[in-house]
Amino acid sequence: MAAPALPHALLDAAGLAALEPAGWDALAAAALVENPFYARPHVLAGLATIDSGRGVRALAIRAADGALAGLFPFGRRGLVPMPGTAFGAANRYQFCGTPLVHRDHAAEVVDTWLGLVARGVPHGLWVLPDIDLATPLAGLIRDGAAARRMAVRPANPYQRAFLTRLPDGFEAHLGAVLSKNRLKDVRRTMRRLHELGTIDLEQVHEAGPVAARLEDFLRLEHAGWKGEKGTSFLSRPADAAFARQAYAAPLAAIDSLLLDGTPIAMKLSIRTGDTAFTPKIAYDERHRKLGPGMALEYALIEAFYAAGRPGAVDAAATAEGHSALNFFNAYKEMATLIVGRSRWRMELLARLYAGRERLKHRLKALAARVPGGTPHG
Repeated sequence: MAAPALPHALLDAAGLAALEPAGWDALAAAALVENPFYARPHVLAGLATIDSGRGVRALAIRAADGALAGLFPFGRRGLVPMPGTAFGAANRYQFCGTPLVHRDHAAEVVDTWLGLVARGVPHGLWVLPDIDLATPLAGLIRDGAAARRMAVRPANPYQRAFLTRLPDGFEAHLGAVLSKNRLKDVRRTMRRLHELGTIDLEQVHEAGPVAARLEDFLRLEHAGWKGEKGTSFLSRPADAAFARQAYAAPLAAIDSLLLDGTPIAMKLSIRTGDTAFTPKIAYDERHRKLGPGMALEYALIEAFYAAGRPGAVDAAATAEGHSALNFFNAYKEMATLIVGRSRWRMELLARLYAGRERLKHRLKALAARVPGGTPHG
């Protein structure tokens, strides 16, 4: 028999924005599986800008003492149409749909959520995008659904680059992930950059420096191919406003490769726990032939070993074409997780997702054949 449900409430966008800051921040820090994309600054930035009017809601679950123990942001629209479905919140800058579930109340929170899904509250089908299938939370969902005779169906599996620290250090790491010829190329690139001037790695975490470097990042990104294609943050006022609210300290940090004090490659990261998620990178395309993005990754791996923190780094993107692919030593097995009562609707939804993914790859292949097509990274 299922345990009694924990106290819960469905929140509209206004209710989500009014959620107590201390409780939300504490939940994000104590989540069984960390997800900074559902941290308060990131979600509120979306509600105030790019997600305004998109019907973002949330299921809030509380422990017996009233503390926030679970937060499941969702919306009525996903990547594919399916009426009567709760789609885990996923705007174009959210790369993980793992709900925030307190590690000390995980089993009870998941059981309460599954009980609501089984009753169709708010819907009998729930889609969680970009889920790490190997996490304890994914296991709790699978086991709890099986106990209730509900179905769980992964869709669109893919691998995401992930960085962990090897016991033998930085040089051993390079030897494990790069061939000898590739490592020679990387070090040749570093030497050529040093010949241009003074090269430094700068890592900023405090509010003032992060805000200042974010403006540099926005300009650098907009000056490149994303600006030309209209996909940079500065291409759309709402997206620029989102970036300035979402990527602020203490949630965000910015790493920069400096040439004589000027950034030539930059990387945004966000974290609420021991893993840094790196959703955005930009580089000065005037130095493209010298590989500033690759040089930044090399410097960051070296700093990762020297500092001993963070504990890991999530590339926050598909492994294909990502600049971290050359240097990261592990992968996460990711997928969209569909949970619900109706197996035929779940199967239909999974097929729709697969069809959309096939179409996306075909369009990408066609774009690659066109001169001036979008590059990777």
